[in-house]
Amino acid sequence: MSNCLVRVLSLGVVGFGLAVASAAPPPPLCVAPFPADQAKRHQVAWARHLDTPVEERNTVGMTLVLLPPGEFMMGSTADQAEAAAKLVPELKEIVRESELTRLRKEEQPRHRVVLTRPFRIGATEVTRGQFRQFVEAAKYVTETERFGGGNSALTAEKDPKKKAATWQEPGYKATDAMPVTQITLGDMLAFCNWLSEKERLTPCYRQEKDAWKRIETATGYRLPTEAEWEYACRAGTDTQYSFGDDSNDLKDYAWFNKNADRIGAGEVGTKRPNAWGLFDMHGNAWERCQDWHDAQWYAKSPAENPQGPETGSRTVVRGGGWHYFALHCRSAYRNNYALNARTANTGFRVVRAVPSGAK
Repeated sequence: MSNCLVRVLSLGVVGFGLAVASAAPPPPLCVAPFPADQAKRHQVAWARHLDTPVEERNTVGMTLVLLPPGEFMMGSTADQAEAAAKLVPELKEIVRESELTRLRKEEQPRHRVVLTRPFRIGATEVTRGQFRQFVEAAKYVTETERFGGGNSALTAEKDPKKKAATWQEPGYKATDAMPVTQITLGDMLAFCNWLSEKERLTPCYRQEKDAWKRIETATGYRLPTEAEWEYACRAGTDTQYSFGDDSNDLKDYAWFNKNADRIGAGEVGTKRPNAWGLFDMHGNAWERCQDWHDAQWYAKSPAENPQGPETGSRTVVRGGGWHYFALHCRSAYRNNYALNARTANTGFRVVRAVPSGAK
């Protein structure tokens, strides 16, 4: 899948196909900031209104959590960006200044975002075991394997060390309870389509020649938008992390460079969840979003249900990874990878529309 062809991937307006199951007026939008107990009350109120559970288990054993529609402030304030640059004291001054420039450029201006529709999101990153079900059922050969190996962004990797890495052998001793890594964007979208078809939902992506195109009206599984991801991660907070501003507490919520006592990802769901009940939003594996990356996007992003730029060559990744710093695990931190990039610390989490007449 060449970069020039994949550039036509359409990431247009999401078609949720929603209809509330109750004739009563819907609960109010969740306007952040709000405390953790209020996050739960919001979920319960919307679950009752939609006549659907807060959590449900799908056909591959994945727990999906209901998130209500809501409003939050996306990105960082100038003070938060300045404070974030000091989170890694061991960085050389020149590197710290480089990161500060990046934070100012990528995370600002802080802006209001409104997500008008409820959606479901995986409680954890997609695991190696869940991905294995897809590979075995569809007899799927990953692009990573077809490209010749992992730890690369090339379509024809020749480095023998990189060739050895695949989703099964990511470069560390992996279990089926760890997030799947060493896969491309194309591999992730193929998984989403397979799972949609398995559950008789409309697939969200269509492959045209060597490119993937988004089907705007589909209601199956897909990657989250960048705004959905940050809304899910923050869980009502406006602080550096979903639990506050103190990076010393990060070890309780995330696998990152300070507590990864082994080389490789940790098993999902073994750290504390955020107020929505979502695990590993900080650390463990970087998570692909469906948005094209644009460093200046926040200055022109629409306030309602933003979908990201119309075109691009790289997509946004969020959340930090197991050997990254506390700086990178923050709710607002933005990173981006090439479409063919596959690494030992990058995975994904899926979202799905709430169907009409949900029950």
